[in-house]
Amino acid sequence: MTTEILSLAKYLASSRSEFTLLEMNQYLSRKYEEKDLHAVLKPHFYDLDLFCSADYKCTKLVKGPLPSDEGIISELEEFFKNPELPLSMEKLIEAYIERSCGKNWHKGETATQIRENIVKQKEEYWKGEGKGKEKVKVKGESRYPMIRVISYLLYHFPVYFCQYQYLLLELFKGGVLMNKMSIVDVGSGPGTITLSTLDFLRKLQDIYSRNKMDVKLNIRIGSIEHELENIRCYRELTSGFLLSGNANILNSNITIDESVHSPVETAPVPGDVDLMIFSNVLAELRSLPHERADVVERIASVSKNPTLIIIEPADLDNSKALRVSQHALIKKGFNVYSPCSFIWGRLCSGINCWSFQEPGNIKVPGFMEKIADTEDSYRYLNTDMKFSSVILRKDRLTKHAYRAKGKIMALSNLKKHIKKHINVAVSVMSGNLGDEKTFVSKICDGTASFPCYAVMPVYHMSENNRALIDAGYGDIIEISGTLVRENVEQSSFNLFITRNTIVNIVG
Repeated sequence: MTTEILSLAKYLASSRSEFTLLEMNQYLSRKYEEKDLHAVLKPHFYDLDLFCSADYKCTKLVKGPLPSDEGIISELEEFFKNPELPLSMEKLIEAYIERSCGKNWHKGETATQIRENIVKQKEEYWKGEGKGKEKVKVKGESRYPMIRVISYLLYHFPVYFCQYQYLLLELFKGGVLMNKMSIVDVGSGPGTITLSTLDFLRKLQDIYSRNKMDVKLNIRIGSIEHELENIRCYRELTSGFLLSGNANILNSNITIDESVHSPVETAPVPGDVDLMIFSNVLAELRSLPHERADVVERIASVSKNPTLIIIEPADLDNSKALRVSQHALIKKGFNVYSPCSFIWGRLCSGINCWSFQEPGNIKVPGFMEKIADTEDSYRYLNTDMKFSSVILRKDRLTKHAYRAKGKIMALSNLKKHIKKHINVAVSVMSGNLGDEKTFVSKICDGTASFPCYAVMPVYHMSENNRALIDAGYGDIIEISGTLVRENVEQSSFNLFITRNTIVNIVG
């Protein structure tokens, strides 16, 4: 049955721009209900380059960038002004926790054990060890085998879910996201990245629909995960989200492959992949940062031109380690799409670089409020989005193609111009590191071996220099008439911004 139907579908897909499933009965050895034909073909729509609508009309899908005009981007950005989990996702997670730990999971002994595990997991996280992983169970530690996964869902999941969509937004605005994509979630845990991707596509399709735009999507998502408890959770949450009426993704064929059960280091290499995500997984490996690049390169080795996203914690050690891994991948033939821009056309060393994105806070989901309803509630509330990341490609495509020109000085020459006014072009590589009185932003142009900061007292803020505050993470700015100061104690340099300094966003 399957072979005959699939062979016919392949023929029709190659010879027609569209056909209905009902038409297939003209050529098959027996007649089938449309829903039965759809069920047989659904796992193959991606490979057949077909989109099949709810009325069983199949259309040949030509791969191309998702429409991303200014109006669509503006509507999409509205979602990011108040980041939060969708209600359907909140309900799914809480229902999963109830099935695992009972309806009173947030009370009594159960809540105490979960809170203790959250604290333990936070400590592991900052050491690069935690991600909902089911470690060897210590006798008497907990009567709930899923305690670590539950703790992860309650504490880490909401922030990871929301912050990843900022990177998808960046790719969307750059025309990198396609209507047909193969995606692999590497080290998926209980499905945070996959679920975040599905929700992003749901938001996008809702906007297309409101604007009367017929944009068809054909998406296949695979995953690699070592822990069986995470795989079970991944399967339940992803299927539940897709079946949820409130999470319906319009005009989309979504295929979720069965997770590959394997350590990341030895996992089978997936086929040609468009988007590959390593979210908080490389830091968990028992290898040096530059050796982690070998793991990434191997998994991406079959893909012709993948977009790779690597996300790690924003603390000093993990952020620095990410840049070392990034530099090693550049040596292996990858190029940085963002956040780094090599303004002078030469690469940095990747050493001692601490850079992170800080989009803001998310709304506290209901289940997090429940577990935090205790003394020292702050221990169990996690709303601050703050992470280090890099997006890599193989085709030299970059977010910014800007190169320094004119009377611009490289940051590597600052030591020769202490107490002088100069002009520079730099990338903004942090949010505000200062306070309400002084705005401080980490800056880089790829040439300096020491940290550099743009420093602007609030009383010096003017229309001339406000672009320093308006610039987003990774944006390139030109600064004209800034004073060079050396911070000997911190082995760094500050570029002092006054009301007469001119700052423009470029690139």
